[in-house]
Amino acid sequence: MNRNIGVLIFLSVLGVGLSGCEAVQSIGQSIESINWPKANTANTAESAQQPSMTVNGQTQVVKLPDNCPQLKVLGELSEITQFSTPKKPIADELIAAAKFSTLDATCQVSPNSVTLEISLDFDGILGPVGMKNGASEANYTYPYFLSVITPQGQILSKDVFALSMVYSEGQPAIHKQDRLRQTIPLMVGQDSGQFQIVVGFQLNEDELSYNRMKK
Repeated sequence: MNRNIGVLIFLSVLGVGLSGCEAVQSIGQSIESINWPKANTANTAESAQQPSMTVNGQTQVVKLPDNCPQLKVLGELSEITQFSTPKKPIADELIAAAKFSTLDATCQVSPNSVTLEISLDFDGILGPVGMKNGASEANYTYPYFLSVITPQGQILSKDVFALSMVYSEGQPAIHKQDRLRQTIPLMVGQDSGQFQIVVGFQLNEDELSYNRMKK
C-alpha cells in the first residue's frame, strides 16, 4: 500500500519542535512536563517478568523493577486509522486500522548494560473499503518506532519497524505479535532506571488529527 508517511517523531505530539543543539534541553523539559508515573515497585531480582499492560488510547507505563528503564506507549500514537477520505474520516470510508493492544517485557541489568526483551501485541481491523474488488487478501503495512531516551532527555536512538497486517477474505480482524530486544549500554555510575523506552505508531498529519479528535 502506498502511503505518504510524514516524518513525525513522538515528541511532536507534545508540541515540541527540535533542531540541532536545542534537542537536549527541549526534550528533557518536555519529558518532565508530562510527569509520566514512575513504576512504584520495589527492587526485585535483576531479571523479572511483569504482567502485560493493556493499551487503551492513553499513555501507559509498563510496570518493571525500579532498576529497569521505563517502557511506555504514547496514547496519541497508540493506534493508526486510515480512510479513503482522510480529511473527512467516516466509518463507511475506513480502509483499515491497527492499534497496540498489550505490551510485555523482561528486564536484565548487568554492570555495563541493561537489556529488555519486549513483546508488542497488535490488533488490526479491515474496513468496508479495505478489500479491493475481486481480491482474495489485503496487505497493509504500518510504521512504528521505538526510541530510547537518556536520563538527560536526549534521544539516544530511534528505530522504525514495519508492522504488516494481512487480511484474508472473510477475515476482517487479526492479531499479531512482534518481539524486540533493546540493549542500552551503561557508563560507570549510570542508573539504568532513569532511561526511558517509548513506542508508538509513526503517523502523518491526518492520522494524528484523527486520534486527537477521538479524545
